[in-house]
Amino acid sequence: MKRRHFLKAAAAFATPVAWLPVSIISAEGAAGRSAPAAEGATTTWELSNPEQRLVVAKHDDALTYQSFVRDAKGNWLDASLASNPFVSGPSFQLKGDSEQVPQGAVDRTLQFHGIAEAQASDGTRLSYPWNVEVSNPSGSPWFRISTTLHLPRDLRLRQGEVLEPQIILWLSSTSTMMEGQSASWRRILLEQPARNSLGAAGNDLPAVYLQDANRGIETMMYFDLSDMGWMSLDNIPRFLGYRCTTVSVLERNGNQRLGMGLIASQATGNILPAGDVRFTYFLLQRRFEDLIPEQAAVARWMEALAPLFQEKLAWPKCATSWKDFAAGMVRDVQQPDVALITVNGHRGLRAYVKATSELWHETGKNFELMTMADVLWPSLLYLKIHHDGAYQQVVNDLLESLPLFYHADTRSISNDFIRGENEVADSWYPFENSLIKYPVIGSLAGSKQLVNNFLSAYDTATRMAHRYDYLFPIYYHTDSLDQRGAGTNYAVGGLYAWGGLVAHRLTGEAKYRDEARRAVEVLTTVRAASLFHEPQELAFGALAAAELGMTEAARYLLYEQLRMFYWYSDPSQKTHDIRGMAQAAASILYPAFKENVEAMLPWTGIMKRGLVLDVLLRFMDQQRRNNFYYFDACHTAAGKSSLLPFIPYENLGTLELGGQTGVVGKEIYGSGEVLWLYLMFEALGSVQDRELLLVNLDLLDALDAAAFPARELSFILFNPTPTDRTAEVAIPVARGAPVKLTAEGKNVAGTIQVGAGKHLRIKAEY
Repeated sequence: MKRRHFLKAAAAFATPVAWLPVSIISAEGAAGRSAPAAEGATTTWELSNPEQRLVVAKHDDALTYQSFVRDAKGNWLDASLASNPFVSGPSFQLKGDSEQVPQGAVDRTLQFHGIAEAQASDGTRLSYPWNVEVSNPSGSPWFRISTTLHLPRDLRLRQGEVLEPQIILWLSSTSTMMEGQSASWRRILLEQPARNSLGAAGNDLPAVYLQDANRGIETMMYFDLSDMGWMSLDNIPRFLGYRCTTVSVLERNGNQRLGMGLIASQATGNILPAGDVRFTYFLLQRRFEDLIPEQAAVARWMEALAPLFQEKLAWPKCATSWKDFAAGMVRDVQQPDVALITVNGHRGLRAYVKATSELWHETGKNFELMTMADVLWPSLLYLKIHHDGAYQQVVNDLLESLPLFYHADTRSISNDFIRGENEVADSWYPFENSLIKYPVIGSLAGSKQLVNNFLSAYDTATRMAHRYDYLFPIYYHTDSLDQRGAGTNYAVGGLYAWGGLVAHRLTGEAKYRDEARRAVEVLTTVRAASLFHEPQELAFGALAAAELGMTEAARYLLYEQLRMFYWYSDPSQKTHDIRGMAQAAASILYPAFKENVEAMLPWTGIMKRGLVLDVLLRFMDQQRRNNFYYFDACHTAAGKSSLLPFIPYENLGTLELGGQTGVVGKEIYGSGEVLWLYLMFEALGSVQDRELLLVNLDLLDALDAAAFPARELSFILFNPTPTDRTAEVAIPVARGAPVKLTAEGKNVAGTIQVGAGKHLRIKAEY
């Protein structure tokens, strides 16, 4: 797709207006009360669980629903207004014939069907059959609502002042006076997708949360975008036009009607394609009256959402092993000119494989610390397991260039080998590469010079932290530390915190640990929506919190990080699956290989420190599978060269970007993550059954190369499948020596039984 055409199309049909059915517009009931029924018979059906009840009503053949929750006395309280359509818009007034009855309540499911009227793309009348399924599986608090339209021809959407389709649950009606006085202050809205600090939205978690302490009800909705393959430039291209948020409509009496859902703000077309068109979403409401901090709301929301992330237990066709891909990466990264370059007599690495990026042009006359640090850290560990003289020499040459990134005049470590005038830093570059990777590389390589450079740079970062009260800007001048631009990057405090703990380990000085603690405290007090930039920043912050014994802070930062992950597959992209990956940065609209792996690498250290979340293991296992899609062998990007096939493409295509897989280039600065995947999942421990996940937890604690790999290793063994399985654990680094294995502290010999969906903590001594 031509980018120019794409941007032009995205501006059409902009509107903030929501469509209201006649039955809702005419309702004059007070807030919290059902709207009065119109004339004519009404038939109802219901599903309920201990906390919520959903009532489906057919009135004048129109099918709608209403939600209720139990109050403190056990009675049912209105949790929504009456007459909510399953899909909002004038083309989706779902009606059944007068003889219609639900098709039973098998497995706690109600099924309905009927005929609706709309307009075809050619302007003629269009009748189409539809069916609705409402279910609430036993033991689940979530109601699943799925509407399927069986369109014999393309449907013309009525895009104008009002956009369609939308999914809206109308919750309440409040006086404008009270809304401004206190009602709005007693609500917590957590909307998606994540936005960057200047308001640009991404395309990650499709969900919304609202806690309304005025009514004592919290409401959550999750939209299964994997099941909504109809979204495109022909109608509304997903998160270029939709937001998971609330909507407010002014009523005739001056009250404000509040709804929430999948709200459209703009459209690029007016065609819904022929075929089966599905709208699938989940709803959970429950009584909750307390006024709570926003951080507590995030925790309640994500803990409720976690079971909705379902893995796809499949492998890309090219997936062999990460060991094979790591060996290929080591060969590829040594190739002269296309990867390995020399500048002023010093060895370095390009950011991208030469001539593979359609966005960025490299002259080959400079190189970046980000690439060097990304490759060197895991390479130093890899070479302790696989001795390779040629690659060791390349690593040694690269190490000799690292001290030259430090500048005594600014007491900082630059990203560019050749520093430009009036240097401006993008904060996550120096904070991750200079304050975390650089000192660990120095420690592993036994370089006091690199460690001392880091300590000097950390002191400068501390001055900056104090100047900005730990609320860091995105861009700043390295000489004066003055902010440049309006953007902020609060989450970079997570990198600063872990860097402080690295400094504490290297020096034993308590001041660094104090800095880390203060940075974490600030991260847990600012508005949740202000923390989105790069996903690994939050992960390292959570790791720092876990190290400091701040378990709830660690849990919160992990939950915030999961808001930047792809919980769904992109049905518009047929050659790959983004499920389980992380949006590379808030508003960037694609997952990148580097950020995918760096976003979960800190989880290994968090799990070692005792915080093991089932949902993290499921995302980790999904990435163990789907990250193969970034390579030539697994994904043929149209028109792309197969040069250096084991260097990953940076980006996978998404609907919002019109595909465009690989256009950013093959990222050498993300190739170190190939080694990390091998080190995490295969190098130190492996299982014969590929479907089981075995992840090592020791990697981020390795600061002494002479002691790596350790003689006592920690793992998590996870069974993501729906059946019990048997694991045969091998420790390759034992090289045939006897190994003592324990599972949850008990000695095991031979095989280990692990239940469906369960995990075990494994230790190996040799």
